[in-house]
Amino acid sequence: MLRIVRIIACVIIVATTMCAGTAVAEFSVAHTDLELGGGVDYLCGTCDPQRVRTTVQVFADRLFPVTRIGNGVLEIGPYAKGALLDGGHVPQIAGGAVVGYQFGAYELLINAGLAYATERIGSTDSPNSGQTKHTCDLGVSLRYEIKQYFISGG
Repeated sequence: MLRIVRIIACVIIVATTMCAGTAVAEFSVAHTDLELGGGVDYLCGTCDPQRVRTTVQVFADRLFPVTRIGNGVLEIGPYAKGALLDGGHVPQIAGGAVVGYQFGAYELLINAGLAYATERIGSTDSPNSGQTKHTCDLGVSLRYEIKQYFISGG
């Protein structure tokens, strides 16, 4: 588990280092977002039977503007996530890099990183079934800002 935590920390450090110049140059326009989400998730696409279960997550990111593209701004930065999966009883941590495009009150985010759960989700008696505890964390979401608060779907 210590190895996984080191890998996630390295990914966050690399992502932060990539945008350090922007952070120093335009720190006042960088922003930190904290998102609390709940809903359902399609878990373990390789398991039989495939399941849809409830999930709760806290997603935090620090986005730094990189360049203007059209009417919006391209942003990049690190993110960290904590989640309760598989009906809320399997904790998971994740971290990595997030790329965003903010235009008006909308913000499109794409995140990629590494995740580690405390249990295998969807495991059966077969040693090759289900997911591992360590996996990739991929996500896409669209946010809409309402007076410093966001409505998000992803």
